This record gives sequence, structure tokens and C-alpha cells, in this order.
Amino acid sequence: MTESHMRRAFTTLSTITPAAAAVTSIDDLLRLVTERAAALVGVERCSIYMREERANLFRGCVGCSKGSPLPDDFKRWVAGVAADGVTREVLETRRPVVVANARQDERMVKSTVRHWGIRSLLEVPMMVDGQVIGLLLMDDVDRQHEFSEDEVELGHCFADLAGGLIAGTRTRLELQSKLGSAGRQLNALRRATAVDERLSDLVLEGRSLADLTATLAELLGKPCALFLPGGERVAAALPEMAPEGSVPRLLEPGVAALPEVRSALSENEGSRAFVVGPVPAAGLLHRHVVAPIMLGEELWGRLAVMEHKTRFTGGDVVAVRRAATLIALQVSSERKAAEADWNAGASLAAELLGGGSDTTTARRRADRLGVALDAERLVVVIGSRSGAEADAPDFRAVAAAFERAAPELTVHVTALEGGVAALVEVPAGIEAAGFVAGVRDRLEAIRGSLARSAGLIVGVSAVRSGPAGYRVAHREARQVVECIRRYSPVDGPALFTADELGVGGLLLSSSDSEAMATFAEQTVGELVLENSKADLLTTLCSFFDNMGSIRGSAAALDVHENTIRYRLSRIEELTGLAVMHDPDAQLRARLSLLVLLLQGRLPSGVAATPPALAAVAPVVDLEVVPA
Repeated sequence: MTESHMRRAFTTLSTITPAAAAVTSIDDLLRLVTERAAALVGVERCSIYMREERANLFRGCVGCSKGSPLPDDFKRWVAGVAADGVTREVLETRRPVVVANARQDERMVKSTVRHWGIRSLLEVPMMVDGQVIGLLLMDDVDRQHEFSEDEVELGHCFADLAGGLIAGTRTRLELQSKLGSAGRQLNALRRATAVDERLSDLVLEGRSLADLTATLAELLGKPCALFLPGGERVAAALPEMAPEGSVPRLLEPGVAALPEVRSALSENEGSRAFVVGPVPAAGLLHRHVVAPIMLGEELWGRLAVMEHKTRFTGGDVVAVRRAATLIALQVSSERKAAEADWNAGASLAAELLGGGSDTTTARRRADRLGVALDAERLVVVIGSRSGAEADAPDFRAVAAAFERAAPELTVHVTALEGGVAALVEVPAGIEAAGFVAGVRDRLEAIRGSLARSAGLIVGVSAVRSGPAGYRVAHREARQVVECIRRYSPVDGPALFTADELGVGGLLLSSSDSEAMATFAEQTVGELVLENSKADLLTTLCSFFDNMGSIRGSAAALDVHENTIRYRLSRIEELTGLAVMHDPDAQLRARLSLLVLLLQGRLPSGVAATPPALAAVAPVVDLEVVPA
């Protein structure tokens, strides 16, 4: 597929996309697809066959001919039967197939050719995740159509794009249907039993899963427990006077792995509620009712109720099934509430860092969310080495990684300018500089846990406060990312802080990277040629870290002051840099060492804090290349 074909196909499909979001029947969307496909390829007739549950059989759905819909009996026609060699070839090759002369081609079903007056044909597969979900058939009515290579490729591109749109719309319609059905059933269940009424009230009150489980145990008079799919027990409750050891154990990992239990769970997969047991081999002498707790297509967990004192009745099974539905609603509600809070935080972060509103508006929004804008925060920017937006991580994945690696931190994550930006609050009582140093390893762990982490880089700002300070911090972090992108090799360092780069980061982020790398090589390259000269680099870095003090450098490296003087003299001999006396030489050396740091070429003995131009970069309100 060429780019031009894909662009034309995408442009055509984009005329359908708005309508796809509003259709209530998949046939309505398919009708739009056939009309646009016919116009794009330049044929009079187009039809769609969609895959049935039976392997390799496709049922006619909709079609158009000269702008009018095909008759309703079109849905009786099936493609992929034994005599249909064209469809078989499409399924084998996953490519469009052109039939130049349908009446003489042995691959065609003759009765189909006669009925529809087919003279030539283009059959194109619609692919989703490597599977053919449907077929697009195009021809002219009762006359030949010589399909050009350009028309075939256009049809192929459009079918691929349309397949994804159809699959997504079908999933949406199915979910809407299920949600509508669940809502209607919930209303009926609330009116039907006391279990519905009590549990519904608890759900409406936002009560916990433990409260729901305890109420169900009380109403049924039977032990109840909630389990995650892996067997972790989330909640359990016993009715009054029940012995402590009667908590349901059926779905615990050791019990669920027994052949009898595993077989029962497997056989009833997809059931809304079913009875298991007793299982004497596992020490389970009572029957259990198990109901899956489903969130859409996701199995969130299972509800298990154990028989106690009285045997199960049909009403108990229905009650357990209804309770599982209500618990699913509660879990879903909690998820949505958490997601709403999270989305609001992400929106606020984007507003603060992007400068999308004035300070007064930002403070009002922050107050509603309980976010203190005067708190000290740092900004973390995660971007790609390539700089391509497509290679940047998903901001939801970054937020989840922060939650896993640093759940105690208050973090607001948002997608911004080709990367992901995170506002990280400094916990109360922690000194700002110490916080940046302490959180560095966890930020690297977060980067490493993301998809395609080898291509991701991280810039960390200094700690600042207030909306204006956060925007400055965002620029600092972007400058750091740009420095890494420009100077660090593919397998080089992937994370730096603004404090580590100092004001040199500002200079390097907007400089010609090749020229600066050449400058660094010519300036201090002699010092990295041999491992034996590592002590010279170490001494030079220490000299700058100690404000040009020979005595301070000697104390830091635990050597005699004369050793420092000798090494600095050797550096002058090798590089011509009189760093003990010449400010210009010091500047050249510091910039060059900063480039080496970004390239990952400083010896391992050099301290983590580099010889930056200043310990902390001064605030420079200057826009640079975005991260």
C-alpha cells in the first residue's frame, strides 16, 4: 500500500466516522461503507459479507447498486462455500482477488454469477488483528470492469480501515446493548426481592464491598466471600451464629486447583450462577453457589456462597446472581469515580504546565480538587529518543507506573507536547534537594517498566511552587529531555535532572549537537582515550565541584594537595586547558564535561553530580525545542 492510497482511503473513511459514532445498527454503518467504497473505487455495485460463527463462511449483510440498496433477500446469500474458490483464495492470501471474466472463471459460483449478472469482480478482505472479519465485493452491473492496480490498492486500503471501524462500532453496540439489558434487569431485580432492595441501597450509598458481602450473608443466612480471579479473597462475611471456620474456601488457589473444582469452574464458564460441590477431597462438605462478577467483558472476580443450615433453593441462586450484578455495579462505579478524579487531575496538570488559563482560574479549579498550588513540586517529562509523538508513552500507562512504583506520592500526569509530563508533589517534611536525589532511582524504575522503555528518556526539573513556577519547571524538564535526545547515544544515559545539568543544559538544548560534540572531543577528548587517564577526569570534575579549591578537591578525593596540582598540570599538558588560572579554559572544560556526561563517557568513579555550570540552573524564561 502506498501512502497516497492510504491517504485517499483514510479521507474517504473520515466522512463516515462521525456518523459511525451515532448509528444504532451495524447495518446502518455497513450501508455507509458500501456507498463510500463504490464511489472511491469507481464501481456501480458494492456489497459486504460478514463472517459467521461457522469457520470461513460469510453472510451477506448490505449492499448498494447504482446508489440504491440491494433487496432484503441479499442476506440469504453466503460466501465461502465449498465451490467458492475466490473467497478461498482471499482467505489464503489475505489479499484482494480480481476476477476479470466471471462467466468463465472456474473459481466463481455459477449460480451466483447468473443471479447477480456478474461480469467481473473485485473481492477484498476486511482485516482486524490478522483475521478476516468480512468481505467487500465490488463490480459493475451486467458489464465488464477492468480493475486497475490503483483501484485494487484503493479498495484494499479502504477495506483495512473500514474493518477496524466496523469492529469498533460492533463492539460499542454490543456493550450498549449489554448495558441497557443490565439496567433493565437491575430495575426488575430491585422490585423482585429484599436482597435487591437492601444491596441496591448500599450501592447507592457507596458502601464498601465488605458491607455488601456482610449484608448478603445476613439476608441469605449463609457464609459469603468475594474472590479475585487469581484466588485472592477481597471480602468475607458470616451469618449470625455461624462458626468462624465456615468462611467459603472454594476459590482459594489451593482448592480451586483441584481437578474436581477446576473442572466445575471450566464447565460453567460463561454461566451467570452455578452450583459446585460438595468436594470431599478438598474438605468441602457443602455445596457452593458461584457467580462471576463481570465488568463488561472483564472477569473482575467471583462471589461464592456456601450452603449453611438449609439447602439452596432456586431463589438463593437467583439472589446470588443478582448480588453479583450489584457488586459489579459498585465496582464499576468506584472505578468511574476514581477515573473521573484522575481525569480532572490530568486536566489541571495540562492547564498548569501548558499555561492554558490565568492563575485565578487555575486556583479555582485546584481548590475544587483539593490541590494546593503553593506546594513544592517537581516536573518529570518522559519523551522518546526519536522525538516522534508516536513513540511517546501513553500518559495512562505512566500514571499507572507511578501508582505501582510510588503509591505514596501525589502525582498528576498528563499528555503534553509530544510527551508525558508529571507534576510530583514533594511530601511534607522532606527537603527539596534531598527529595530529587531520593526519587531518582524510582523514576528510572518507572521508565523501565513502560512499554518500549529502551526508546524513552526522562528529564526532571528542579523543585518549584506556584503556577508560574510549575511552568518554569516544565521548561526545565523539557530542556533536559532535549539535551538527552541530542547528545546521549541509543544505549546511553536516559535520565537526568535539571540540577545535574545546571545552566549548561539550557545552552546545550539549543545548540548544534554535532558542533558541541566535536567541541567537547577537541577540548577534553584526550582525557577519555585511555582508562589510565580516568583519575585526571575524576580530579577535573572534583575541582569544579569544589568551586575550584585544590584543598577541597584533595579532601574529597582523599589525596595530597600536590597530587591535585600535578594532575591539573597534566590536564593542561594534554589539553592546553589552564583550568587553575584561566576562566575561559574553565568554561570550555565544564561544557565539554557536560557533553561527556550526557554521552555516558565519564568514568564510573566520577560523582553522580556532574561539573555543571552551576549547582542549580538559574531560571531562564526562554522557550526551547519541545520534548
